[in-house]
Amino acid sequence: MKRFLPVLGALVLASPAQAVDERYRAYEAAPALSGTVEIAAEPANARLQLLWREGFAARHADVRAAPLAAQGPGILTARAAIEALAVFVHKDNPLSCLPLENLAPLFAGDAAWGAAGLGGEWASRPVIVFDRPAGGERDFFVAAALKGGAIAPDAKTVARASALIREIGASPGGIGYAPAGYRSDAVRALRLSDGGECVGPSEASAHRAAWPLARVVRVTARGPAARHAIDYVLSREGQRDAEIAGYFALPYVFAAEDRKALGLD
Repeated sequence: MKRFLPVLGALVLASPAQAVDERYRAYEAAPALSGTVEIAAEPANARLQLLWREGFAARHADVRAAPLAAQGPGILTARAAIEALAVFVHKDNPLSCLPLENLAPLFAGDAAWGAAGLGGEWASRPVIVFDRPAGGERDFFVAAALKGGAIAPDAKTVARASALIREIGASPGGIGYAPAGYRSDAVRALRLSDGGECVGPSEASAHRAAWPLARVVRVTARGPAARHAIDYVLSREGQRDAEIAGYFALPYVFAAEDRKALGLD
């Protein structure tokens, strides 16, 4: 089953790369739950955390789901999803694969696409860098993709991933990064090589640790219904929420391990 997040302008989608593993069970609401449960996830954007909180609360009329106020006692945690970032370029960009170490010069500014090995009219075409706000995804991208290198000071910062995709789609020399679950006919996700074969950003490559820009998201919950909240996140519905937000589902083997450790099965 696919679910899509449309936006205005160029078609930009956050969608499942494939159906959620059929071994994930449908969530069964627990009877007589009430009170407040605090739910948070790290690293995860506000959209994913909101989807998990609202999805759980919507199935329990007497439960209020709120952000986690602070770290402390009584918290349960589990692996919950995979965050993977992709590097996007304009659909007409002929670059097919790029060594990971070659990303830093492109994002540093004052570069042309010839620096990535392109010839013809692309050799002198300026690289137009699009960036994300500080924190979260940006910190991860700088550390994992640029190895701490700087992003061009004149890069255009775009708050929403969907808007960044549209900007690149309207800029033939553009490059930027966003959750790998986003799709648009106007852009392409670059294939990257980190010393081995060239791979693209997909659920399969992230799950087998072949995609270099992927990491595990953990969910935390506290309150009388904390175990039930994690049960929801590690259900078929909770994993679909992750994919709607541009993430990849957690490999089922991880979910099974954590469900067993928490006594959910």
